[in-house]
Amino acid sequence: MESEEDFHAIFGSEPNLAYQEQNIHEIQKHRRLLENELFFDRLLKAVGIDQASKLYPPHSNQDLQNLFDRIFHSSAPDHQKQSLIYYILKDLAQEKHRPETFAAEAYLPSRYQIFIDGLWQLDRLKLEDALDALTSPSLIPTFPDEILYTLCRHAPANDSTLPLAYYYSVSPPLASTKTLFAFFDRSCQASLTEAFYFSRSQGAIRHQKLFEQLLTFVHTSAGDVRAAKAVELIHLPLNEEEEQWMEEFLTSPRQAALYVAKDTVMMRKIAKGQMKDAGAFGSKLSGEKYDGVNWTDLREGLQRGSKVS
Repeated sequence: MESEEDFHAIFGSEPNLAYQEQNIHEIQKHRRLLENELFFDRLLKAVGIDQASKLYPPHSNQDLQNLFDRIFHSSAPDHQKQSLIYYILKDLAQEKHRPETFAAEAYLPSRYQIFIDGLWQLDRLKLEDALDALTSPSLIPTFPDEILYTLCRHAPANDSTLPLAYYYSVSPPLASTKTLFAFFDRSCQASLTEAFYFSRSQGAIRHQKLFEQLLTFVHTSAGDVRAAKAVELIHLPLNEEEEQWMEEFLTSPRQAALYVAKDTVMMRKIAKGQMKDAGAFGSKLSGEKYDGVNWTDLREGLQRGSKVS
């Protein structure tokens, strides 16, 4: 990129060339959905250009030239500047100035094209297309936590395939707490057992926090999902410390709003064969029925059984 005349060479000299209103509204909508930061905003920030939301999307031809000038005058290497221009050309989708043509003429390495293709799709929440690009083995992971977080937040509510595929392909560091917890929720959704073992791999402090999140996930899930996850939960191979965490967490007054939390503790004791403990703990439960089980009847049965044994 040798001179500012490159603007006309790249975008043409048509003075009315600008983003369509619908395109501007779509970009602004997606910025809001992405917690007010597009991946293009991150790219601009990476080359030292701040206040991205004031520059992008450009509302006029002059705004487009101003954005180009900021990119052109940045201290970034040429391939980074070209990558940003490639992204903008994808927005405009001009027949005469296609992004692929620009990339070929600028000798932009294919891995940069693939990376920008992925981020451009991600900024439009086209998650499957984004994943295809961003898991390319040619890429050095960039913004991996942010990408994983976006996939966790915006993948279909009952399908964790996309975030899990990205995690196992790229191995993001999970340095961000919000990314860690968003990913862990998706892991619980896919397999409570796998999530349980994952929590053990995260160090002592994170282990307990994630284990408590696992318990919360089970008890805030809906209907049939909660029932299935609860069965999976009470059969997990907990160690002594995890047993203590579970009972303390589910019987804490702070967790009173968690649906049938104490019932889970009761069923865990039954599953372990601790009938006497289960009977004693059951005395704290009401006589109301839950899913056809009357805890008073069950408690009395357990007490009779423990006397017989």
